[in-house]
Amino acid sequence: MDSKRFFKDGDGDDGEPIGLRPRVAAKKLGISESTLDRLRKAGRIPFVKLGCATLYRVASLDAFLLESEQRITPDTA
Repeated sequence: MDSKRFFKDGDGDDGEPIGLRPRVAAKKLGISESTLDRLRKAGRIPFVKLGCATLYRVASLDAFLLESEQRITPDTA
C-alpha cells in the first residue's frame, strides 16, 4: 500500500484519498502544520496512526470545519 495515500474501498472508488498526511491536511484547512498538531494534541481533530505515519481522514477534517463554522446572529453581532 502506498503510505502517502489512503483510498476509498468498494464500488464507485474514484481514487480520491480518504486519509491525508499532515502537510496536505493543514493545507486543506488553511492552517500551518504546527496548528494542526496542536489541534490534534488537544483532541479537536481525530487522526489515524499507521506505523509511524499520521493520517487525517478527509471526512474528519470536513466535520471539524462544520463544527467550527460560525454564523453572525442578532445576539452575536
